[in-house]
Amino acid sequence: KRPEKMAGRNLELSGSKTRQVNQQLRQSYDANFKMMVVNAAEATNNCQAARKYGVTECNVRRWRIQKDRLKNANSKRKAFRGPQRGRFQEIDRRVCEFVTEKRNEGLPITRAIIQLKALNIAKELNIPTTEFKASTGWCIRMMRRSGLALRRRTSLAQHLPSDFAEKLQSFQRYVIGLRKKHSYTLDQIGNADQTPVFFDMPTSNRITVMLACLADGTKLAPYVILKRKTVPKEPMPAGIIVRAQEKGWMESELVVDWLKVVWGTRRGAKKRNMLIMDAFRGHLTDAVKTQVRKMNGDLVIIPGGMTSQLQVLDVVVNKPFKDNLRRRYTEWLLSGDHALTPSRKIQKPTVHRLCEWILQAWDAVTAESIINGFKKCCISNALDGSEDDILWEEAGPQRESDSDSEQSEAEDICE
Repeated sequence: KRPEKMAGRNLELSGSKTRQVNQQLRQSYDANFKMMVVNAAEATNNCQAARKYGVTECNVRRWRIQKDRLKNANSKRKAFRGPQRGRFQEIDRRVCEFVTEKRNEGLPITRAIIQLKALNIAKELNIPTTEFKASTGWCIRMMRRSGLALRRRTSLAQHLPSDFAEKLQSFQRYVIGLRKKHSYTLDQIGNADQTPVFFDMPTSNRITVMLACLADGTKLAPYVILKRKTVPKEPMPAGIIVRAQEKGWMESELVVDWLKVVWGTRRGAKKRNMLIMDAFRGHLTDAVKTQVRKMNGDLVIIPGGMTSQLQVLDVVVNKPFKDNLRRRYTEWLLSGDHALTPSRKIQKPTVHRLCEWILQAWDAVTAESIINGFKKCCISNALDGSEDDILWEEAGPQRESDSDSEQSEAEDICE
């Protein structure tokens, strides 16, 4: 044969072998893909499912055998490698039983709850904390071994507007102008905001808490709005105001009521004052503006999209407040001392208990953090410019962009 034909033939064979090798390269598939193949095989047969999804028939047979494990596995999991038993098998077993029991009761279980429960079990088993710490790594591995998965609740993040710099300078100039004109004392400069609080119960349990603080570090009484038509008749703890609204929302009438019963009862309430709030529509009504003027106050509205930079409660208060509140709820959930509904579900915590948690979480917020927050937001800085450097310091891990219409929580729920 001619050399040219032989060379062409060799190239042809080489290409054919290359394609064959490429087709036989090992591939990995996640549990979600495997379940799709299994469902297709059950609807037709193994051979057709293999051709449809481009996999071998032996894989289809193996995945059908593993169906139960695949259904309980994380959808992104690709293999069942690694140790099938942990060092503390009794803890793993009892934690899994706890998760199953609570899920049957309709309660979502977070990773933090699993870790707290594991620590309690370790204590019962006399396992020292030097040997078992219920770390996040242990929790992840235990859940992987047990086929538990996490569902992340989404959150909405606030994006700064394109004219961020202009809005920031305009706000600063306006606040400084009012301060120079009226010479407010620090205990007459305040920030107030409502924040939604969600509890993971068998049915939706949402309340709104209106918090307010002053530039000298003073914290005013929390104002709680329950999602119901009437305020319960049970006595409430001292130092908290409770109201009811059918949807649990803060509306203009309740803002006016808050001005009267909380803002109007602070120390030195008759002095000239400045109240800073965000651009929530309930703060912008004529009724609210009129009430603020009657109380010798100046209402300052934070520009839209700027609360993560200019609202003290968002910068330094809301996150530690909610973290503390969530921790108390988790401890209550693990206590096991719960009243049950006729359908054997855990009843919601009482309003009195919720109010106690709110007061405790509010007390945990330090006056120092509030004072620094006002300076960080360029509200109470020295007018001579000596404290302007605080504007460029990091606010730390406490910042949370939060508004009445946004649920700013990302929580891992165990399923």
